[in-house]
Amino acid sequence: MITTSGLLEVPLLSHVHDSSKSNASLSYLQAVDLEGNHIKRIPAHALRGVRADQVSLNYNLIEEVPPHAFKNAQISKLSFRGNTKLRKLDPLAFAGNLLLRQLDLSDTSITSIPTKGLEKLEVLRIEKTPTLKYIPSIYEFQQLERAYLTHHFHCCAFAFPERHNPARHALYETQKAIMAQRCGHGNQKTTALTRKRRAMERLSPILLANTQVLDDDSTATTSEEYDSVANDDYFSDTGSFEYDDQGDFHAPVNNTSIQGVAYECGNFSLNPRKVECTPRSNALNPCEDVMGWSWLRASVWFVVAAAVVGNIAVLLVLLTNHTELTVPRFLMCHLAFSDLCTGLYLFMLAVVDLRSYGEFFNYAYDWQYGVGCKIAGFLSVFSGQLSVFTLTIVTLERWFAITYAIYLERRISLTAAAKIMIGGWLFSILMAGLPLAGVSDYSSTSICLPVESESVGVAVYQGSLFLTNAVAWVTIVVCYVQIYRSLGGGGEKYGGRGAAAAAERRIANKMALLIGTDLLCWAPVAFFGATALAGVPLVDVSHGKVLLVFFYPLNACANPFLYAILTKQYRRDLITLIARTGKCNWLVEKYKLAATPPPTAHTNPSAPAPLLPLVDYHRSQSQVTKENGEALL
Repeated sequence: MITTSGLLEVPLLSHVHDSSKSNASLSYLQAVDLEGNHIKRIPAHALRGVRADQVSLNYNLIEEVPPHAFKNAQISKLSFRGNTKLRKLDPLAFAGNLLLRQLDLSDTSITSIPTKGLEKLEVLRIEKTPTLKYIPSIYEFQQLERAYLTHHFHCCAFAFPERHNPARHALYETQKAIMAQRCGHGNQKTTALTRKRRAMERLSPILLANTQVLDDDSTATTSEEYDSVANDDYFSDTGSFEYDDQGDFHAPVNNTSIQGVAYECGNFSLNPRKVECTPRSNALNPCEDVMGWSWLRASVWFVVAAAVVGNIAVLLVLLTNHTELTVPRFLMCHLAFSDLCTGLYLFMLAVVDLRSYGEFFNYAYDWQYGVGCKIAGFLSVFSGQLSVFTLTIVTLERWFAITYAIYLERRISLTAAAKIMIGGWLFSILMAGLPLAGVSDYSSTSICLPVESESVGVAVYQGSLFLTNAVAWVTIVVCYVQIYRSLGGGGEKYGGRGAAAAAERRIANKMALLIGTDLLCWAPVAFFGATALAGVPLVDVSHGKVLLVFFYPLNACANPFLYAILTKQYRRDLITLIARTGKCNWLVEKYKLAATPPPTAHTNPSAPAPLLPLVDYHRSQSQVTKENGEALL
């Protein structure tokens, strides 16, 4: 034990088992503890040939493990925990160590792990190591029983080896079929030898070789090193040591009389091997693709098409029109841009789902911890907040325009609207940028939303998102109710006339549609989000993806049609744009004929305009206000 002593290099320990000593074959170390020093490198021969129950190199400054660093060593437990600078493990770093049962690489910076020399590994610990990108196939760890990892998708890879590494799984299936045929039709000699083996003490199992099928009179091997050291002092019939189930030394059993076939068949099983792996898949990270269901995978493309095409059409017409920029047109541009960002977010998810179909856990690291997921998450939160803010301002602007129709000085000016939207952009960028700064995390799920609430700060952040949507929706409902009341509330002001009643119904239907789409978009997401925030989640991520595809982007799909494309002003701007191109003249002429009103006394100067009573004059003024309100809606 040389701990916290400023040691700069692993001392040469191979001489501890010098072959010149008479009792060298019996000597072994219980532990080699070099924890808490300043070790930066492992010399090539420092730990070769060492026999020890456990070797601890924890909390040092090791940056790399060289090839064959433990060649011909007998080490049961090896730990590199806390070497935060350890980034590289040579593919042959553990080659030659035939008895390694437990390996701890937790709290390091490795990106991959080798498999050579880890065939007998039973316990693997790689916790608090977010840099680990790829985990080898479970077939490379032939005796692995427990794995404590950092990422849930690595456990998913162990659970679905046929998807994780199809080529290795196909090889395993071929080998299994051959072994089933051999062991199922073995002769009496093989059966007797198998029973004899089972009656003996447990030997270290040697499973099927990676690419080799052995003959009946051969011995199964698992690594090249076994051929080179199987006959040396470490595995001789007398004087050497092996490990039992607890990782301690014991005298080996003489197995020279057991043939290879009996040895293989005694360890052969048709049942798939299960590994106890953590962290297991949970409600936030199930072992499934990004979209989960096939019908959801197909539906998302329709949603993306509606959101992207609709909002691009609105922006194209509004930005290319050379007429005077008004407040409604200015606000519509911001609303279309925010909804377009939502469509782009869903498009990114759809592309990743299509690319990683059937094997997402092989792409999960690059997606969830890469730039792509951060961009998608930022777009999602930014577009949601900016869309909610803009919808609220649009509603307030309509309420001002209709309620104070006579008082032009009370309208929202373009300068005031610009200042308000600057505030909305800053607020939206702030809320979308907080997860990038460490408040919550976009990498917690495959859909890149900040859904985990592990601390009070994160809970406050998520609660503010829900509160913003709630306040916005209440404001929109109140404003539209006030607008409806100011426009007559049912036609009573017009004596129940048919035209007025029809106008009221059209306005009421439009308001109900606007409020209804907002409610369908925000209410389900807010409700299930609030329950999850309160610690009582009613829906997991698998089912929450339905909310993501069908409810969350509802406004992004409906807003360009409800607020722009289906309005008379948009159609007028579109026809103007088409007329400037000089094409589709028939469509322009058709629109002019449909939009030209029939001649009346007001349009014909020769016919004098009839005088209206004072009461009818006030009614006509109210009707104009009402028509203006209908046009705005």
